[in-house]
Amino acid sequence: MPLLGMRSLTLRSLHSPRSAARSSPRAVLSLSRALSQTKMDRTSLIKDLRARTAAPMKKCVEALDKASGDLEEAISELRKIGLATAQKKASRGAHDGVVCLARSDHAAALVEINSETDFVARNQTFQSLASSIARTALHSVDVASASSQAVEIDTSVVSTATLEGDTVPVAEALGVAVGQLGENLVLRRGFVLAEPTSGGVVCSYVHNTYSPNVGRTAAMVSLASTAQDRTALESLGTRIAMHIVAASPLYLNQESVPADALQKEIQILKEQALGEGKPEKIVNKMVEGRLKKYYSEMCLLEQQFLIDEDAGSIKKVLATASKELGATVKLESFARLHVGESSPSV
Repeated sequence: MPLLGMRSLTLRSLHSPRSAARSSPRAVLSLSRALSQTKMDRTSLIKDLRARTAAPMKKCVEALDKASGDLEEAISELRKIGLATAQKKASRGAHDGVVCLARSDHAAALVEINSETDFVARNQTFQSLASSIARTALHSVDVASASSQAVEIDTSVVSTATLEGDTVPVAEALGVAVGQLGENLVLRRGFVLAEPTSGGVVCSYVHNTYSPNVGRTAAMVSLASTAQDRTALESLGTRIAMHIVAASPLYLNQESVPADALQKEIQILKEQALGEGKPEKIVNKMVEGRLKKYYSEMCLLEQQFLIDEDAGSIKKVLATASKELGATVKLESFARLHVGESSPSV
């Protein structure tokens, strides 16, 4: 072979990656390390993305690919995917979920967040989101200017508020969670209750808890009193909240029963009495007597105290506490929520 041809062959061999790899073990090792480091970096990115968004691994990989490995851009992609998924699932019924309580020094909030199944209701990601929404709802009401009556939250206002502990609106956080959990999620309703301005306490109780302050049923109650023994007052309030969860009162007292609801009940009682063949002249007396039973079942102050049935009605329990504490104790307001119930108790 001519000398020039030999020189050309040698140069080609030197510039050939395959030949270089064979002739340089260090180059092979360096390349292997680089590839390994790249794989580790990608694994770390996926891990970080999952930790920050709780999204499924497949979604994280897809988002990182679309974002060319940019973590923040991948988070934005997952949010977009979640919101798109939320719109698709919005028409699906969500009748399960949780009731969540949030508290501050002088107020409390109850919210109901619905999911489609109790499988999602038991999910820690969902419960954590519900807790954040409850705290957001608590801060959506000006507690300082609020009365001692339970205030129903405006879900549209809360939905546009920045989620507590995050930088995005509640509605967007719910949309992202829909993409993560695969079910329609809805902020259904909620209430905020502040301490009476004249003095007193707000007490609460959550039943069938999945985690602290997250459960299936919950109640909160405000007691107005100038009593010095705050511990005793809070103990009484907590026991009354437990009673409210169990007894499901719809109204505070007889005076708070809506006129249309009362007239409907009277009409039902009249028809029942007439259907029993009673003379019309005694029907009104029968209705009056049965109305007392209706009040004792539906009105909180008229109900028998379930925590201690020997104590009598809630009204009597408050009277007894007033004597023991040396100051009047008045039940100002209450709220009760149970997952999926058609109407709340307030």
